[in-house]
Amino acid sequence: MEVNSIADVITAVAVASLPIIITYLSKWLKGNKQVETLVSVLPTLAKDAVVAMQKLGVTEAIEGVAKKTRAVQIVAKALSDLGFNEANEVTLANAVEAAYAQLKADGTLDAYPQATKPDDKQEEIAKAEVELAKIKEQEVAAQKQLDDLKGTQN
Repeated sequence: MEVNSIADVITAVAVASLPIIITYLSKWLKGNKQVETLVSVLPTLAKDAVVAMQKLGVTEAIEGVAKKTRAVQIVAKALSDLGFNEANEVTLANAVEAAYAQLKADGTLDAYPQATKPDDKQEEIAKAEVELAKIKEQEVAAQKQLDDLKGTQN
């Protein structure tokens, strides 16, 4: 093949590199399909994880950060089960936060009243009330014994 001009050289290089370019483009498109699938599935998984954590919060006193962390773990596990092994934690956390904000705005999360940790003071008050009730029972029993003793003395 005789090279007559620069255009012939460029054409020859382009024809020779065409299979490499096609291979690269096919991999890139395949990667984008995975990203497209991830983008379409992630909001649904995040919403489900947020709702699951809210439902769990009805019976257990779970704080906000713990709920978020568990929701991110749920989403990561679900994505792993779907074949997405490399998931960015920041992306998952952002998806969970966005799902929480949307569900909160919709009023969906209002259906799940959250359990709260008993206040330490409230716990102490409850224990003190139990002790007071025991002492009052002992006082009543002691008063009854005293009345019985006075009755047998007369």
